[in-house]
Amino acid sequence: MRRSSRFVSASLLAFGLVSGAIVAHGGAALAADPVATPAPGAGEDEVVAKVSGGEIRLSDIALADEEMGQALARLPEELRFQYLLGMLIDRRIVANAAKEKHVQDDPLVKRREAYYDEKALRDVYWVQLMRDKINEKAVKAYYDEHVAKSEPETEAHAEHILVGSKDEALKVIAAIKGGKTFEDVAKAMSKDSSSQEGGDLGWFKKSDMVPEFADAVFKLKPGQISDPVQTKFGWHVIKLIETRKSKKPTFEEAHDQIMRTLAQEEGTKIMESLRKKAKIEIVGADASKPQIAPAPDAAQ
Repeated sequence: MRRSSRFVSASLLAFGLVSGAIVAHGGAALAADPVATPAPGAGEDEVVAKVSGGEIRLSDIALADEEMGQALARLPEELRFQYLLGMLIDRRIVANAAKEKHVQDDPLVKRREAYYDEKALRDVYWVQLMRDKINEKAVKAYYDEHVAKSEPETEAHAEHILVGSKDEALKVIAAIKGGKTFEDVAKAMSKDSSSQEGGDLGWFKKSDMVPEFADAVFKLKPGQISDPVQTKFGWHVIKLIETRKSKKPTFEEAHDQIMRTLAQEEGTKIMESLRKKAKIEIVGADASKPQIAPAPDAAQ
């Protein structure tokens, strides 16, 4: 197996739970399954480079991947692996040079060491706290209760024309009633990015759109054109093409999203509980109550 592939496997195994919990909170987003899994064993944690006698292992690459977060997410696996390896080699070279100058005794270094010691404790302990909460049994139970038993949603396929004022919207309607096609008017008058597709928005659910727009769409009959509809984006003229009932996702299709949902819910509960037990004092005239951020952000 190529080292880059083994790096991906190790990264997912070692940091799957942390990353999965983070995804729902906008943190480092590895494409990982947040089920408790063991870190790579000693036999799997191979040495990938040596710098002045010191070893860089596959687990170091996985940690670096966690640290970099989404910055490298679009790179191919092999290129990402090489980038991270190069970064760690350079870091080790500079760190060795710093030790020769006794920079490790600098107060700024000591402060950073204390900061990252605390972060390491937080990240590892968070995995332990979440391990019993998020597992395949919990995911299946959530799917059975909230997905399998739920009624399928109605989806709409619609087109729209976006203009800046109600008068312009009335002119749009007049042009269509005068014989021009909705699509041609959209191309000529709509300010929306969908204009060149004739205003086509594709299929969407009611929750996908702002309330004013969604309410108007789902009151229409197929082929019907709305009166002017105002939203925060401007004035819309909408044409409903057709509706359908959405297809329920399979367990496999819904799996990762359920993981993220459970991670968010359980993470919030755990963090709220821990905060209640802690004595917190915000110091400073301009200090305000900090927001709860339940999932550790491995990218920070």
